[in-house]
Amino acid sequence: MGRPYGTVKRGTRKPKPPQGGEAAFKVRLRGKDGAALSMQEIRDGLYETARRLQKLEGVPRAKWVTLYVTMIDEDGKEVLPDPSGAWDIFPYKCAADELGA
Repeated sequence: MGRPYGTVKRGTRKPKPPQGGEAAFKVRLRGKDGAALSMQEIRDGLYETARRLQKLEGVPRAKWVTLYVTMIDEDGKEVLPDPSGAWDIFPYKCAADELGA
């Protein structure tokens, strides 16, 4: 087998910065030793995240929050909890939405 032609790039991949080049803070929920998380463990991790963020209340504000969840079935195959593939959750109620306007 001969030498490959052209250049071969080697090294580590650098993470992509958030869109717009803004700084983003990551929160990672991980199972012990790489095990999959149960729904209770996810809930507990999100509550812990909320408790930690509560200490920052009144100082900064979040522009947006995106949570990516890769769910698996009993066989380890990835599944979606909703066919649309996304939920938009608003933590406030809009009067126009409630009145059906």
